[in-house]
Amino acid sequence: MRYHHINTAGEIMTGLCRSTPEILKDGRIRLHEEWKWTSGDQSSGKSIIEEIV
Repeated sequence: MRYHHINTAGEIMTGLCRSTPEILKDGRIRLHEEWKWTSGDQSSGKSIIEEIV
């Protein structure tokens, strides 16, 4: 996906993200993400986002 983010300085930042979903045993979803800013310092990283009940 492509995303837009407004930082605390009011600047619009852009990036790309690839999310791989994982369905947990209790039915919740966990996303494994690899992202990269396409503006600013163009840094990249990995994140895990997990659904909570």
